[in-house]
Amino acid sequence: MSTGRVLSRLEILEHDVSEIKVDVRELRREMNERFDRVNERFDRVNERFDEIHHQMVVQTRWLIGSLALIGTVISVLLAVAQFTP
Repeated sequence: MSTGRVLSRLEILEHDVSEIKVDVRELRREMNERFDRVNERFDRVNERFDEIHHQMVVQTRWLIGSLALIGTVISVLLAVAQFTP
């Protein structure tokens, strides 16, 4: 094989490799953009879970407070009923 032919084939390979490098860079950019969008969606979902958790805590406090109040009212009514003729 002549040197010119080897150089010609190497140039073809170099051209093909440079195209592959460009494709890989573009793919990496696209993947990073998609991962960024997925991360944003996960962040929004996480925020919603935090809001739901907060609301559950608030509702649980209200429930316990209401049950305590109702229990107190029933106890007072029973005590009043015991001492009234």
